[in-house]
Amino acid sequence: MKKSLLIIALMGISTYSYTNSGGSPAGKSGSPGDNGQTCASGYCHSSGSPMGGEVIGIMSSVDSISDGNTIGITLGVKPNGTSSKVGFMARVEDANGNQLATSNPGTGAKRISDYITHTSGGTAVSNDSIHWTFDIDGTTFPDSITVYAAINFTNSNGQTSGDYVMTASKTLYKSTGSSIGLEECEGMPLMAYPNPASSTLKVRAEGLVAIRLYNTIGRFMQLDYSASMEDQAILDVSALARGNYILHAEYSDGSIQYKHVVLQ
Repeated sequence: MKKSLLIIALMGISTYSYTNSGGSPAGKSGSPGDNGQTCASGYCHSSGSPMGGEVIGIMSSVDSISDGNTIGITLGVKPNGTSSKVGFMARVEDANGNQLATSNPGTGAKRISDYITHTSGGTAVSNDSIHWTFDIDGTTFPDSITVYAAINFTNSNGQTSGDYVMTASKTLYKSTGSSIGLEECEGMPLMAYPNPASSTLKVRAEGLVAIRLYNTIGRFMQLDYSASMEDQAILDVSALARGNYILHAEYSDGSIQYKHVVLQ
């Protein structure tokens, strides 16, 4: 009986060695509220070192926050060939380290309390990139909020050794005026079609002056200043990799609106 229990325990350790199929333990986001704790200590991922080419991006659906609005967050990672499996733990805090509510984790992600982490099927890197999404909820926001994320890069060798953790954060501040977010503004409806797109993406909106396209880790991909007097632009996306992108639409009054688009 004792021998069987030992075998089961060892199997559990082996499973945990590549980003833990159950998600990262709560309290390991690297945030001030977590006292900087990540999975790079004790029995967790350790002894490996960043290679220098890794890219971590935290994108938000708005430039600034305003009460009553849900904020969409995309956490994207490009390992640059360093890891075939990547996991994470994210936490959202105010300036005093108080945790904010999260919801709606996307594919490959789940909630542990108000932490967001990977699922058992949400760690596999594809085309040298991986991303997760979730929302931040708040009827009344503080003056600023920060998204903290600890990213576990693993070598999938069945051991915790040789793995390493990198951290990233993004701070958003409360708007002093009107905030235009993801499809929020009724006066300037943003249309992007077809969505999903394959070769061309048409964008229409009143007062449109510029279009920028970013991938999910925040890397600039394409810029278009050809918005005409008819307030529209056509982007040639045929040469871009298939996947998820974030469209930035800039208006004549300086405001910015966002929309998620898919290329397939």
